[in-house]
Amino acid sequence: MFSAHPRRPAALATALVACTVLSGCGPAYPEIPRDAETGGQTLAELEDTLDAIEGLTFSDVGGSAPNVKGNTGFGVNVTLEEGYQLADPGALLVFLTESAWSVRDDHMPNIAIEIRFTGPADDGIDMTAVGIETGWVPSASSTPGVADNGFTSVSVPVADYATEKGVPENAVRLGPWPGDVPEVPAGMVVERRD
Repeated sequence: MFSAHPRRPAALATALVACTVLSGCGPAYPEIPRDAETGGQTLAELEDTLDAIEGLTFSDVGGSAPNVKGNTGFGVNVTLEEGYQLADPGALLVFLTESAWSVRDDHMPNIAIEIRFTGPADDGIDMTAVGIETGWVPSASSTPGVADNGFTSVSVPVADYATEKGVPENAVRLGPWPGDVPEVPAGMVVERRD
């Protein structure tokens, strides 16, 4: 049958395209690199590596989809297990930052890599202070501190955001995305001898 309203199919097609775009079903932010075919490692490979590190438990490891501004990131929660001590917090920060940058699944982080650490408050491990000391985090825009429960976090700026925040060397240190897979640092976590 022929439609009595020849404009109806065109209007329907236009409405369908508009709904697809407005509902987010279309490709959002195609300018953000994602799902690299080669280089780096998969998220599953990173999780296997993290699971093998004695003395640390990792959770909520992964990247984020672009928000309304097109910002993406990567985060990881780290808990120090009882009976262990984080001997080299700087090595942990660098290892996790480089590891996050090496994950080729999903979107490239274009804002920050978040590391959230929980350990004994008496150890005094402050990941923001560690980030400042190692040069990965600008001192001007960061507030160090450790909560009473031993929680501390750091936001390592990456890519273009790093340049704007005063640490342009982060983009140079990390290189093209996805980056090389780092080795787990020896001696980073040791048995507690208290």
